Amino acid sequence: MKKRIIIITIIAIIVIVTAVNLFGKDRTNAQLVRITKAEMGDIQSWLSTNALIQSNDVKNYFGTSGLKVKNIHVEVGDAVKKGDIILEYDLFDLETAVKQAEIQYENALLNLADLISQKEQIEEDMADLEAEILRLDGSTDPQDLATLQTLIQKRDAIQTISDEKIKLMNNSVELAKIGLDSARSRLDEVKDGLVSDIDGRITALNAEEGAPLGMTQPAVVIQDLNSLKGVIQLGKYDAAKIQIGQRAILEYSSNVYEGIVSFISPAASTDLTAMNTYLKAEIDIKNPDALLRVNFDVDADILVGEVKNVLKIPVECIKYDKSYNTSVFVVEDGIANLTQVSLGLQSESEVEVLEGLQPGDRVVINPSMNLTDGSPVVVEGAEQ
Repeated sequence: MKKRIIIITIIAIIVIVTAVNLFGKDRTNAQLVRITKAEMGDIQSWLSTNALIQSNDVKNYFGTSGLKVKNIHVEVGDAVKKGDIILEYDLFDLETAVKQAEIQYENALLNLADLISQKEQIEEDMADLEAEILRLDGSTDPQDLATLQTLIQKRDAIQTISDEKIKLMNNSVELAKIGLDSARSRLDEVKDGLVSDIDGRITALNAEEGAPLGMTQPAVVIQDLNSLKGVIQLGKYDAAKIQIGQRAILEYSSNVYEGIVSFISPAASTDLTAMNTYLKAEIDIKNPDALLRVNFDVDADILVGEVKNVLKIPVECIKYDKSYNTSVFVVEDGIANLTQVSLGLQSESEVEVLEGLQPGDRVVINPSMNLTDGSPVVVEGAEQ
């Protein structure tokens, strides 16, 4: 009996040692992995870029080039209302031009009237001569015949004024009238000075009292600083993600501003300096404040996609093969099983799983290159 107990004990020890050796061998070959669980939730995909702050309403006033500035009523930073006078012109030259044009027009009218009067007088004289010639024609009186000959010579010597001369003089009158109207119109356009046609703030002033306005830059720039937008430039890949109406968030100096994509240019532009092509888009800012300044560069994030209550996993779980097929390693009973998955919307950190997984599946995070289908694994943090 005692011998039998010893034999059973030896067999049990051999079984235990063998099991321990086998278990120890499996543990030695198993790879340590980190896992996460596939879970239901929401995903938002954002496009991050930079936006240049601009006003929605900007007016560049060049004024009338060449005119001298008489008075300037504003300074940079001043708030103005629609109808406010920004500056006044020195009108001496324009007023002189109007007076000259008035004189030229009046002279043209007088010349026309004088020519018409001459034509009427000549025609009246011709009629009197013709009547006298007709009366003396046929007379046998030598004195009458001598008078008749004199009258005929006088009639033939008279220079008439043609209708063409009258037409030419009428044209001169019309030209003088056009000149006068033009001079008056130019004076009327500037007599009230340079007037703002929007509410806003003076952001640039390139005028000087006593000096003529230039042509190369606007005399005054007025911007509505209560209505701001963010202007962004998109490459051809990012441009395909943007649509009007998408939500946007802008951030500057820890302040957050809500916005919405309001405009997408119909055509791309090329920056010859940087040798790149971009598409311009605009974001209307809903809650601008005094911290946002025109021409500031701010961070902008645009919500380009959103799904709710979908199955999702971290993007670090995804494995790509040479054909860009997607798969993940699912851990079950200490074995990593390579599982094909179909993906949907992806954010910077998470991706939607359309097919291949179930909620609660344990998925390997950042699988190593050595991990293969069927490999034994040990989950990091699990009880050993």
